Amino acid sequence: MKREEQLELVRKHYALNSAGDFAAAGELLTEDFSITIPSSMPFAGTYRGKGAFRELIPIVVNGVPIVRLQPVATTVGDDYAVELVEFTLAGDDGPPFQVAEVFRFQGNQIREIRPFYFDPTPMVDAIARKAAATPREPPADGDPHE
Repeated sequence: MKREEQLELVRKHYALNSAGDFAAAGELLTEDFSITIPSSMPFAGTYRGKGAFRELIPIVVNGVPIVRLQPVATTVGDDYAVELVEFTLAGDDGPPFQVAEVFRFQGNQIREIRPFYFDPTPMVDAIARKAAATPREPPADGDPHE
């Protein structure tokens, strides 16, 4: 795949997922696609298959108070791309939180994404603030002490 095509594929991936069009975004992925979130994050793990983002995005949206997600810059070469992404987090007065996401391609599709967090502290702190501010529902049997 040419570099311009890699760049366009990464941009399309972000646009479709941001628009909530997970079916179309899934078509950009290989059957054995994986996205691996590092153990420093509360939603750590490896999510697999074309439906990986359908599983992962609600977890992130419900847990992370993201005000804005902005792809900043992409570099491509060989079978890889690296996208610098900035997250503006609710309740964080510092600069946007930056993540480098490494994409690996196979054919004309995305085979893997691995986000790298230089310092995950701002995002982990924002998740904790959101969890503390979210009222907890009592258990289904009605006993609020469980």
